Amino acid sequence: MVDKNNNNTAKTSKKTTRTTANKSSRAKNSKRKAKQTQPSSSLSRFKQRTLKACWRFLWKGTLAILVLVSFYIIYLDSKITRQFEGSKWQLPVQVYARAMNFYPEQFLSEQEVIWELKRLNYSHVNQLSRTGQYIVQGRTIKIYRRSFEFYNGIEDGQIFTLNFAGKRLASIVDKDGRRIEQARLEPVQIARIGNESKQDREFLPLEKFPNILKQALLVVEDREFYDHHGVSAWSILRALYTNLKAGRTVQGGSTLTQQLAKNFYLSRERSLIRKVNEAFIALILDYRYSKDEILEAYLNEVFMGQAYNQGVHGMGLAAEFYFAKPVDELEFDQIAMLVAIVKGPSYYNPRRYPERVRERRDLVLRLLAEQGYISPNELRQALVRPIKIQPLDKSRQQSYPGYLELVDRELKSLLTNQEIINAGVRIFTYFDLQKQTAMENAVEQGLPYLERRFDTTKLETAMISVNVEKGGVSALVAGRDMRFSGFNRVLDTKRNIGSLVKPAVYLTALEQEKYNLGTLVEDGPLQVTDESGDVWRPENFDHKYRGTLPLYQAFSNSINIPAVNLGLDLGVHNVASTIQKLGVTERINQYPSLLLGALELSSYDVAQMYATLAANGQYRQLTTISAMTNATGKVLYEHDVISRERFTPEASYMAKFGLKKVTKEGTAKRLNQHFPSIQLAGKTGTSNDLRDSWFAGFDHNTVTVTWIGRDDNKSTGLTGGNGALELYIRYLKPLNPQAIADNRPTGIRWAFVNTITGKQAPPGCGKVVQLPIRASEFEPRPHCE
Repeated sequence: MVDKNNNNTAKTSKKTTRTTANKSSRAKNSKRKAKQTQPSSSLSRFKQRTLKACWRFLWKGTLAILVLVSFYIIYLDSKITRQFEGSKWQLPVQVYARAMNFYPEQFLSEQEVIWELKRLNYSHVNQLSRTGQYIVQGRTIKIYRRSFEFYNGIEDGQIFTLNFAGKRLASIVDKDGRRIEQARLEPVQIARIGNESKQDREFLPLEKFPNILKQALLVVEDREFYDHHGVSAWSILRALYTNLKAGRTVQGGSTLTQQLAKNFYLSRERSLIRKVNEAFIALILDYRYSKDEILEAYLNEVFMGQAYNQGVHGMGLAAEFYFAKPVDELEFDQIAMLVAIVKGPSYYNPRRYPERVRERRDLVLRLLAEQGYISPNELRQALVRPIKIQPLDKSRQQSYPGYLELVDRELKSLLTNQEIINAGVRIFTYFDLQKQTAMENAVEQGLPYLERRFDTTKLETAMISVNVEKGGVSALVAGRDMRFSGFNRVLDTKRNIGSLVKPAVYLTALEQEKYNLGTLVEDGPLQVTDESGDVWRPENFDHKYRGTLPLYQAFSNSINIPAVNLGLDLGVHNVASTIQKLGVTERINQYPSLLLGALELSSYDVAQMYATLAANGQYRQLTTISAMTNATGKVLYEHDVISRERFTPEASYMAKFGLKKVTKEGTAKRLNQHFPSIQLAGKTGTSNDLRDSWFAGFDHNTVTVTWIGRDDNKSTGLTGGNGALELYIRYLKPLNPQAIADNRPTGIRWAFVNTITGKQAPPGCGKVVQLPIRASEFEPRPHCE
């Protein structure tokens, strides 16, 4: 009994113990689970907080990026519109020669006109079909002149015929056979003066580009140009596929708008940032501007090659650069070549890699034929044409540095705003290509000839020609090396002018009524003592004395002593005043030696003096620039020819007669031997020890001054008559000089004058010569004394 109870108690105790143990175990498990649940909940909350923070950062960051991108696009938009709508480019200064004008009874030959047409790259054809062509039939020249924007307005292409008779232009008729009073050719562009951008372009409006050129460019570079919005996703995918298939870059995905964005606003750096910028700019351009405006900018901006240190940009300039033609006169094969070059101007440089260019040109032509823009027959004709371009040195070389330096000096004095100059100023000058060419040939051949003949060396020269009517400088050679852009001897070499001063002495006398061309002057030994007691003993060149002789003889034979005697009687100060009235602005020392040319002047100064003499005493300030316009055609400057009468018509006529006598029977009579039927005028000049050889001569239209000397101022061994005159003769030979017209003023009469007495005499009364004298001293019935 006891054992049973004990057993029950033991069982109860064990059950209780198990229950307690189970509770304890459940409690432990519960605690363990509680411990495990607490970290898991914290992690969840952390993740939630993190996600919320990331989300806040993401949308704020996205918003910030959108704001930044928006501001950046606004900035780009402002920059793009400012540049696109303002002055897009720094344009070069374009310098033009004078335009050849035509009018009935003009002194002009067919050869001069044909020479000019060839220089303008006109084509000699049998039938006119477009501008830039001419026909020669007998003594007529029929011309289809190009359109051109002259400084006084645009003139469209025009057909006219020039009819010649003798040495003159007899008449001009239009395409309908009606007589017209005038016509002209467009001027030759002689230079394009670059700027700091080192880029050169010829800006043309879109309508000036031929349609076939625009179509060829779009076919090859961007067929969907008028359909996309600046960036073409299809083009990018197509290019990507083609490049992956080829395993290399063979095709680009950029649109013309993107190419313009890259060329116009960005560098050529290959980077993702640049491509993104390119896309943004292209989108903005497409949004802001019409397709035609973008295409016009592209055609004027696209890089087309390199000319020395200047980049050639735009199709307009490229046409001149490669073919010496306006873009609207190009053949199909030439247009295709320009489009071919766009892909890589260095790789497809036609002067270095003609076969490469030909291959791509032919591809462009075939694409045009496939699209129906040219016919199969036109394709065949274009494919067989060779790659023919003009040499680089002819296309870009500035051939006239001496003249252009003078133009540049005048430009800077007339126009001081550099921004206006960089915006494409067009300068129209008085430059005459035929005279310039003749002058250069005279120097090139004449100086070596003189060195051989007179056994001398190191001769240098300066030559300048001036249009008498306008005072316009028409030709200039600044030194023996005519392509050297440096020291300009015409403008900056100042040397003693020798006997070139004597016309000023005689003009001073002829302004006074007591002197005329028959007045007797004294030629004998002379000495002059100045205020300091120094004695000056001038001598004649031949060391001979002739006693008394008429003024015109002393003038024409350039005899020293009579000029000094006359100058001393007149007063050296009065002679100096005459020199200044002729146009010399230099300070003049009024010593007696001035009367024999102890005056240092440049060739330019001498040309100003003799231009006044040739213009019958009318002073017209010399200039090179006839007009200037900006890129839009607005006239910035126009030369107003102002004539100021500095001397009486009577004195000027008599002085001019004396200069004619110099070439007929005086120190320059060799000129008459070469041009016996043409009345010319001029004066030789030689300085002490034969250091300087001068000649100043003129025909009806042109004054030309020639100087020969050495840079070290040593003797040349040349007088004015055998040195500088030689170059002048060579200069005139290929030209068509016009005889000086004898426009006798009403105050002048012709009279016979006895050379011994210096008085009027009837014919047969001793040795008499017919001379112009003042009407006031004319004697209708002079006596024989």
